[in-house]
Amino acid sequence: MDLFMTGEMAPLFVRWSLPHWTALGIVALAAGGLLWGCRRLRMESRSLVGKILGGVFLLTFLMETFGRIVREHWEPWQDRLPLHFCNLMTLVCFIALWFRTPWACAVAYFGVLTASVQGLITPMLHDGFPSAAFFAFFVGHGLLLISALYLPAVLQWRARPWDDMRALGLCDAYLVLIIPVNIWLDTNYGFTRYAPAGTVLEYFGSAPWYLLTLQIPALVLLRLLYLTVRVRKK
Repeated sequence: MDLFMTGEMAPLFVRWSLPHWTALGIVALAAGGLLWGCRRLRMESRSLVGKILGGVFLLTFLMETFGRIVREHWEPWQDRLPLHFCNLMTLVCFIALWFRTPWACAVAYFGVLTASVQGLITPMLHDGFPSAAFFAFFVGHGLLLISALYLPAVLQWRARPWDDMRALGLCDAYLVLIIPVNIWLDTNYGFTRYAPAGTVLEYFGSAPWYLLTLQIPALVLLRLLYLTVRVRKK
């Protein structure tokens, strides 16, 4: 069977179907196995694996972006640009894994575990298994999750005071900047114009007001995540 079916041939993606659950299970096993194995390496080897992971991550991002542009003709070209929040997180994770920049590590960890992980739970996919889009989506989002966990679990990154709030500020800045882009292109990057069906955004009111009501649970979740990776006083 052709693993790179076009959108016309591949079956439609169905949330919580067997392929969806299988993909989630593989992501969980891959994340657990990689983190467990790398924690037993020396720090030099951990850093090298992190850079390799970042390189694979960047390559996957480029391949997925190219694939969306040239293959997914069911979407208008405006909707195929690499302007989604997860696209931004891909680049941030690459910077964090390669350069260990404090701000990038913080945004990667907090941004992925509060927002990007929702993509695995409620994917915005048209083509199902075994299309190229299906594999690219779960590989890309799985790598996001692995990268975010790799920073504290393997590279021993620790958050500075208020890193969670700074990360939230940068994520909110993305939303503010993408709103005029969405108006100009008639798109929905960052979901600032409407909530996709079946996503958690539907429970927080209508657009764009849910961007404000979401700040409260986001603050609580970010603070809880911060407590797990904060710098502990001796």
